[in-house]
Formats: sequence, structure tokens, C-alpha cells
Amino acid sequence: MKKILTLVIAAMSAVGCVYEFTPDIRPGDTKGLVVEGDILIGDVSTFTLSCIESLSGEESAPVRGWVWIEDDSGKEYHPDSSDPSNTFDIDMRSASPDRQYRLRIRLASPLTGSTFYSSEWREVQKAPVIDDLSYTWDDDIYADPYTHLWLSLSSTEGSGCFRWDYEEIWEFHAEFMAEYYYDTATQRVRSYEGRIPPLYYCWSYDNSHQAGLAIAKSTGGERISGYKFLDIDRRELRMQTLYFIKLQARNISEECYEYLHSIEVNSTSTGSLTQPDPSQIIGNIFSDDDPLEVVYGYIEASRVSEKSMYISDLFIPPAEPGGNLPPPVTLSGMLTPLSPAEAYMYDLRPKDSPDIWVNKKCVECTALGGTKIKPAFWPTPSE
Repeated sequence: MKKILTLVIAAMSAVGCVYEFTPDIRPGDTKGLVVEGDILIGDVSTFTLSCIESLSGEESAPVRGWVWIEDDSGKEYHPDSSDPSNTFDIDMRSASPDRQYRLRIRLASPLTGSTFYSSEWREVQKAPVIDDLSYTWDDDIYADPYTHLWLSLSSTEGSGCFRWDYEEIWEFHAEFMAEYYYDTATQRVRSYEGRIPPLYYCWSYDNSHQAGLAIAKSTGGERISGYKFLDIDRRELRMQTLYFIKLQARNISEECYEYLHSIEVNSTSTGSLTQPDPSQIIGNIFSDDDPLEVVYGYIEASRVSEKSMYISDLFIPPAEPGGNLPPPVTLSGMLTPLSPAEAYMYDLRPKDSPDIWVNKKCVECTALGGTKIKPAFWPTPSE
């Protein structure tokens, strides 16, 4: 089944554990609407609609409809597009933190008998302070080849419950830098003439939503200090050239924490009859037509704190250049014959020696999952 939420429940005095929760949908059960996202005051709020398929119980299917945010004065905030969709961005940068908010949903095609859904009204949680965002590493790469990322959070108001997520961007490059290329227009081999090949540098993007949401509660109710939230293997491409992370943190209510904690308890249970059934873990989103319908998700309204940092010069390269990819060979010596259009010339040899070629995946960073879309704020001149 699809992971709906992955949670990290942490205390100042304990190491957090990751727990996965998937609603227990059995054949014959009705479909369950899944709503993911939060109302972020002063930021852009993103929401996703999906459902658990009742018969297979294996995958989450997108659900099309409309969502909007409403405040207690009757003002509404809508996505830019009025077309039905399953993912929505709503601009809340001008919204007042002094009002209460709720999410409204209308499905294009009802999953059950319901079309309209509403979350409970929520007061806006004040933003916490990100006291520290830092990283450490061990010079002994054999003992510890990881970069460790740490954070500290505090709040003078709120429940002492925190939640954070992050965005990652990293610059990397292909394994080899080609010196020549095959011009398909002229069918000639041409030199880059000292220029960096256009597909040598790339950027990749990721975020914590793909790994799950993180939530923590401090024992003192006000502060989490020195919490390790991410480990990155220094042999990964993320650490090769330049790595950037932007962390967003927010307070959440005690009710939201208890909802997520109930999921954590259920996910770690061993089938005890004293543990709650997953379908009985009630969030704060309800059908307008049937209050007993199970809807998965919890909507919170919060202000967000942000902090970012760069990491460089921590990459552990392979023992030999090209150690992660096939070595350069003569074109005729490739295990799978390639045409010149499918390979790059790595080294142009004298006439009495065969030229050295490499497969495109060795010299094109896009073949390693990267993109040429460079962030506008990126500090390096790489192209």
C-alpha cells in the first residue's frame, strides 16, 4: 500500500524512530479519501487529493476535484486554476494570522455518497525559532562516511509540538568530461575546444515529502536541541559538488500531535486488541454529507520559519576515476556496439591508434537523473 504518512516522533532524551502508517483497507471496504497538506499562513499551501482503492488495497489513486481555504470572516482563497485537479497550490502570503481557517473540498466524482468535505476550523499556530541548522562529519571516512544534519528548535508559545520538512538541491557532474562530440547535422566529430560540455553539470531536486513528514515533541514543551534529522552518504552525488537544503519548521497543536502519535502507536503495535484500528484514527476532515465517513488526514494552520545552508567539499570520490561507470573503450570494443550518435569521443588519438569513446551515460549528467534547470539563486557559475 502507499505510504500515507511517515512520522518521526522524537524526544530530547531519546533517539527518534521512523514509523510507517498505511490505512488498513480490506476487500469490501469503501474507498477512503486521503487529504495531504497544511494551511501555511505567509506562504504557498499545497494540497493533494487521493484515495485508497477498496478492492486491491495496493495503490493510492488520484482524486480530481477542487479545494479552497476559507477564513472565519467568509474570505476565500482559491488556486489560480479553476479546473479540477488532484494537486493544488493556494497563495496564502497575504492571509492574516489573526483569523481562523479551514479547508473546503468538492470532488468531481464522489467516492462514496459524499461530494463536499470540510476540515475543522483552526487557529494559526505561531512560527517557532530555528535556533540552529548545522552539519558534522568524521574525518575517518572508514568509520563514518556520512554527513550528519542537525537542528534545534524553540518556541515561547504553543504546545511544544514541532513539525518540519525540507527541500534539497544539489549540483553534480558527469563521470567523464568529453573532449569531442559527434555532430549529427554534419556527421563529423567536433572538438569542444576547451569549453565545458553542455551536459557535464546538472542539478537535482528532492524534498522530505517523498520520504515522509517529520514531527517532534520536546520533553520540556519548549525546545528541541541538537536533533539529528538527516544522514547523507558522502559517496552520493548529493555531496559531489554543492549541496543546498532549506528547512521549514512550524508549531502544531496538541490535537495534531495526538493524531500523528496515534498513527505511530498503531504502526508499532503487534496486533494487540488494545491498539486502535487504523480506520478508527480520526483526523479533522469530515464529509459534509456523512459525518461517519472515514477521511485520512489532518489539516493544521501554521506560520512557518525557514533556514537554509550549503555544504561542499565533503564528497568521497571513487578510488579510481570512472570507478562507478564503464571505462572508456574504442568504439569497436564496446560490448554493445553503438553508433557515433550514441557515444561521445573521450580522447582523439593519432591516426595509427583507435580513438577512445565512452557511452553517453558516462558523460551526460542527465543520464544520472539530473536536469539542466539551474536555480536562479545558485552561487556557482556552472552551466
